Amino acid sequence: MSAQREQEIARRLELLELEAQVQRLTLAATLTQYEQMRILAWAGGAGRLILRTLASTPRVRWLLLGTLWRRLMRGRA
Repeated sequence: MSAQREQEIARRLELLELEAQVQRLTLAATLTQYEQMRILAWAGGAGRLILRTLASTPRVRWLLLGTLWRRLMRGRA
């Protein structure tokens, strides 16, 4: 093989390695984004469940409001 051909093959190999690195980084970023969306979806579902429970249970709602009120009043005293 000529030296020029060997340089061309080395350059192509380098480009393929760079392309593979970019693909790995892109995949990692995409997976991180999906994980964050899944966490937000879970937190939103948990929040809706808590609100639904509070809305349907007046005793719990008043208990929480009373606790918050006492803590607020303690902070001002």
